Amino acid sequence: MQFTKIALASAALLALASQAQAAVRISGATATSNNYVIALTKMCAGENVNVFKTNATNNNLGNQFTVKCNSGNFIGADGTDSGESEAQFDLTGGSINSVLFTQEAADNGEPQAASGKFLPAGLTCTTVTGAGPLAFLGNKLRASCPSSALVTAKSVGGFTDVEPPVFTATGVLSSQYTYTAATFSQVFGVAASKALYEALQAAQGLTVGSTTPANQPSISRAKLASLMNSDNFNQAKAQGPKFLVPGTTQTNITYCRRPNTSGTQASAQLYFMADPVATGALGGKLTIHGPDLDGAANEVVQGVSFDASGNEVPTGNTVTFAMNSGSSNVRSCLNAAGFSFGVLSAENNPLGGSDTYRFVKISNVSMTGGVAGDSQTATALSGDFDFVYEAALFNPQGVPLLDLINASVLTGAPTPGLFLNSFSGAPETKFGRGGNAVAPYVAN
Repeated sequence: MQFTKIALASAALLALASQAQAAVRISGATATSNNYVIALTKMCAGENVNVFKTNATNNNLGNQFTVKCNSGNFIGADGTDSGESEAQFDLTGGSINSVLFTQEAADNGEPQAASGKFLPAGLTCTTVTGAGPLAFLGNKLRASCPSSALVTAKSVGGFTDVEPPVFTATGVLSSQYTYTAATFSQVFGVAASKALYEALQAAQGLTVGSTTPANQPSISRAKLASLMNSDNFNQAKAQGPKFLVPGTTQTNITYCRRPNTSGTQASAQLYFMADPVATGALGGKLTIHGPDLDGAANEVVQGVSFDASGNEVPTGNTVTFAMNSGSSNVRSCLNAAGFSFGVLSAENNPLGGSDTYRFVKISNVSMTGGVAGDSQTATALSGDFDFVYEAALFNPQGVPLLDLINASVLTGAPTPGLFLNSFSGAPETKFGRGGNAVAPYVAN
């Protein structure tokens, strides 16, 4: 009898230990994925982590990755023990999958509710040395982990680049969800492929290849909106690449977009389409061009003009709308040959790594210093650049590790693209949107 009690007690202790060491599964925004890893690395004693991922690169995390603390649990700066040593991420599809991949979404009957696919730590993978945005990891990166090891499961929540009600307003969510304002704001920018960037520089009389603010080419907000919207018969679609670079011999330009579950995509639609800003009785919002769903086939618009009789005349130009599940996929799209552009968070600084795309100015305002290691937040902090949105956290189960990540996000050059906002204890600027993505970016 005594032996049985001891055995049962031991089993209970083992079960508790197993629970404490269980992985936390997180879904949501890819725009801030590097910064999650930086925060978790700082929360692990001696920064003794390994980062496991399915893709083979050394400069981007991809959509599925796992951070494993090898020296105990993740501990907050205030000493709070998360009770967890492994954080598994599936950021496929982006921000609002922080809601859609949870049991709460399934229970609410969300039409797009799904499960994530999460990568366990400790697999046999390839050791690579981090470069570019992942240089801080050194040789702690484990790439090419087998996709066959992915585990289908629900997430506990995660971060979204804009608050969930934005996705309810655009029809991606069918219900309202309780969320917490995150402590940080995210800067976004428009990036161009090498071919487009340098062609714009040549057309605008700038030094070709230079990344300094003085030599960064500009695309107006109006021109970007014209290319991105669903009007297949406007001047932008008729002229294709020549709409931005008159006289170019290129015949196609590609918009590397994200699915409608993405916070980066929601931010682009807020900023360029006024969607869902210009709704209600007055209307005025534009509709972004499809495809909308993750995994959908690309769409190609054949440019046409009209003769005196109103007949369509092909122009020989095309605009391609390419679907990309995550930020890393957009980067790959932008690194390809030809003219392409897309929206990326400012944590994706291409300089100092192998990426060939570059950020352009929007209506003559730059968001980057144009050097490796730049924080890419200076003009946002000063209020001169306003393509900025405040992140939110969906944490329905009150998981301590998610709250610790929210409290532990760092800012400055080591964590590009983010700054602490008015919902933190030490805001870095007076500018913000007051927790409402449809509000103007103003000083408080």
